[in-house]
Amino acid sequence: MTRRRLYRMILAILLLTPLAALADEGMWLFNSFPKPIVQQRYGFTPSDAWLDHIRLASVRFNNGGSGSFVGPDGLVMTNHHVGSDCVHELGSAAHDYMTDGYYAPAREQEARCPNLELDVLMSIEDVTTAVNTSVKPGMDAAASYAAQRSLIGVGHRLLRRRPGQLHLSPLRPGHRFLSRL
Repeated sequence: MTRRRLYRMILAILLLTPLAALADEGMWLFNSFPKPIVQQRYGFTPSDAWLDHIRLASVRFNNGGSGSFVGPDGLVMTNHHVGSDCVHELGSAAHDYMTDGYYAPAREQEARCPNLELDVLMSIEDVTTAVNTSVKPGMDAAASYAAQRSLIGVGHRLLRRRPGQLHLSPLRPGHRFLSRL
């Protein structure tokens, strides 16, 4: 067998062999964190205080991205594509920050993102039972879904919270609903 043929065969095997990506139990929510599984697999038992700290350090950007507080004064770390909207807004014909970057030698010289809003996850509550009260016996799937969606639209009244403070989110639609404050 020639070396070239061996290389081709190795390349074909590598390209045709699916690489296994091992997920670890899917999405873990802060209000139902699987502490026993984490302890068993990793030898670590997170405390409720630690989980609260991590939850409060998590942020959601108004452009759809996520990030984390990394400093006590509001410094946030995120991926480049999440912050690029702001970088473009701050730039000008004279300053191409996407290409050249930006460095503030002093805190008062830091650039502020004018249209940026961050949401901090203050609490999570399972409101599935309350949302499912809108589903009546005999409703088909479409009617059940519409009833649940209409109740989600008035969720702030259901939970006696002011509008703008509460977001109701379907988690695996049709199964569980969470309120995020």
